[in-house]
Amino acid sequence: MVKIIAFDLDGTLYDKHKHIDEDTIHKIIDFEQKGIVVGIVTGRFYEELGEVIEKIKLREYNGFVASSNGLEIHDFLDGEIRRFSRLSKDEVKEAKKHHLVSYVWQNGGYTMFGVSILDVVKKIFSLIPLDLHYIKSLQKTKFEKDVVLNEALYDKVCFVGFQIKKMYLEYRFYDVGKFGTELCKKDVGKLEAIRYICQKKQVSIFDVMAFGDHGNDVDLLASCGYGVAIKNGSAQAKKAAKYISDYANNEQGVLRFINSFFV
Repeated sequence: MVKIIAFDLDGTLYDKHKHIDEDTIHKIIDFEQKGIVVGIVTGRFYEELGEVIEKIKLREYNGFVASSNGLEIHDFLDGEIRRFSRLSKDEVKEAKKHHLVSYVWQNGGYTMFGVSILDVVKKIFSLIPLDLHYIKSLQKTKFEKDVVLNEALYDKVCFVGFQIKKMYLEYRFYDVGKFGTELCKKDVGKLEAIRYICQKKQVSIFDVMAFGDHGNDVDLLASCGYGVAIKNGSAQAKKAAKYISDYANNEQGVLRFINSFFV
């Protein structure tokens, strides 16, 4: 029996324009009204999620958000915020040694560091679709040739278009599609976040339905009772999932799967 539904955003609940269609919003709210706990489990930072929290009424219906690949959990039932391990400045600075296009979230926006602006632009536009969303994101991004870090701790470090092969026992590396790889501390994961939510709400992980599309969803899709990969998802996400939607995120893949499953 499904008691919790967790949605990834990019490539899953979001379409290519980073929107959720009204039919899907109405269906999610219908679940909430029936007592199913709904949450967002995403690689995005919490500061980016205000609009989606409001649209699907997570506060009103006591849902939750697990941001930064599960590092930070906001449970709207009791207002609790739970954080797992974050990266120190020194750990973030190690990214420069890889000579990659690297970026972090600080001061309410993204900062890319360690490369020239020209190198960044060339790399990004060789990897991502040239649409308005990405152009706007790039316009808001700060560029630093040297590593200028203003925060004491960081959720993650992101590497554009590159998968790091070397293993570091104290870290996890998540393949997140066209943007490449994200580095987090080893206790940070969407599965760990959902396990924490399940423990709080006394719900079995087997009563969780989760939707996802990429490497940071794999453990959760494989371990929950109803792991659903979207049609446009990566091969590893589809392999881990128990179900695969017949439709992509741009085709209401989440909604159509839900409508066929809950009959």
